[in-house]
Amino acid sequence: MAPSRDVEQNITSSCSPSVLRSATGHIIATAPSKFESAFIIDDLKYQFSCILPSSIPPFECKDAVLTFTHIKQLTSTRLFNGKIGSETVNLDIQNGPNIQGTLDKPLEESITQFLCTQRL
Repeated sequence: MAPSRDVEQNITSSCSPSVLRSATGHIIATAPSKFESAFIIDDLKYQFSCILPSSIPPFECKDAVLTFTHIKQLTSTRLFNGKIGSETVNLDIQNGPNIQGTLDKPLEESITQFLCTQRL
């Protein structure tokens, strides 16, 4: 499955002059304790992957949304925390970006919050 090439730019309504950017892509559990996501931004593929300390059920989200304010936020190894719920996924990366979306098929159980360090 290839990530979507839809990329949007939105100006935040806050007092900050920051520009909030977003890109659509996908998230998929690729092994019992691993998931990956991919997004195309300015014709470049950005990937986020994580190996968790415990198993997760198989899941997929084909319409995930990554939001960020600066492309430099999408490099290096970052701490993040998140939750894979019965119907949604939400990942907050320590330096500001967020990945969220609705799962393609609901899970029977949600996964409690987790904290992980992985490369974005």
